[in-house]
Amino acid sequence: MRPTTRRLLAVLAGLTLVLVACADDAADDATEEAADDADTPDPIPDDSPDIEVASFNFPESEILGEIYAQAMEAAGYPVARNLNLGARELIYPELLDGDLDLLPEYLGSALVVWFEQDPPADIDAGFDALSEAFAADGVSVLTPAPAENNQAFVVTADFAADNELTGIGDLADAGPITFAGPPECEDRDTCFQGLVTTYGLDEVTFESIQEAAARLAALDAGDAELILLFSTDAPLAGDAYVVLEDTEGMLPPENITPVVRDEVLDLYGDDLADLLEQVTAAITTDALQQMNADASEGLSAAEIAEAWLADNL
Repeated sequence: MRPTTRRLLAVLAGLTLVLVACADDAADDATEEAADDADTPDPIPDDSPDIEVASFNFPESEILGEIYAQAMEAAGYPVARNLNLGARELIYPELLDGDLDLLPEYLGSALVVWFEQDPPADIDAGFDALSEAFAADGVSVLTPAPAENNQAFVVTADFAADNELTGIGDLADAGPITFAGPPECEDRDTCFQGLVTTYGLDEVTFESIQEAAARLAALDAGDAELILLFSTDAPLAGDAYVVLEDTEGMLPPENITPVVRDEVLDLYGDDLADLLEQVTAAITTDALQQMNADASEGLSAAEIAEAWLADNL
């Protein structure tokens, strides 16, 4: 072979290697760009409808509503607040009609109170049952939080000691009892009706008192021997009160469980669902106790939610 031909072939081979390398680099860049695009949330159109966030009418629920609302706003989602609305009997019709979109629920109570099912044995059973119950209404149930806030049947420490009370059933030997709870408690199997039917307490009289602080005042004053609070309420952290044990399993698991309309999840896609799941997974029982303590000190739901989000997300 002539030298000129050999030199020409060498040049062509070198060019071929350069082109291959460039092609490989271009392919790598395209792969990286595709990965970056996959990690970037889809832009939210300016005219997207608000996500209507609801809560029940007590401080913890309002704080939870604020947490989800602020987390979504920080991610660019349009949000409207419908907080401190009332009990399920007021909220659920609007949720099922599509006027509300997201509600931080309590797993067992949602099943027992609204869907009139038996209390679930555990969290997994409750999640499956609630998901099935809501499916026909176009509502999805997201993964429950580690946090649980159950109902607490509370007496003073002195009353418990005088009557040797440790469990709810021990009240049968304590004579006539006045039990103070919120209005909706009177007809619920997990509340006053459960005391009568599950525990057979036929000497208990129900008194409707909406606010927890007023119920606590009635207990301290001796106007009620038994009151309903929540297990994460700040006053229960001390030694002044005793929470009676539910030995008959009347109370179901009450983990925080967001329920969201399918229409909203379909509209905003997996990015929204992933965000909500991330928020929920970070909520613990200890966090709820601290939030309630902060609320009792006068901090607003918005302030408490903002501080929690700054520390946890």
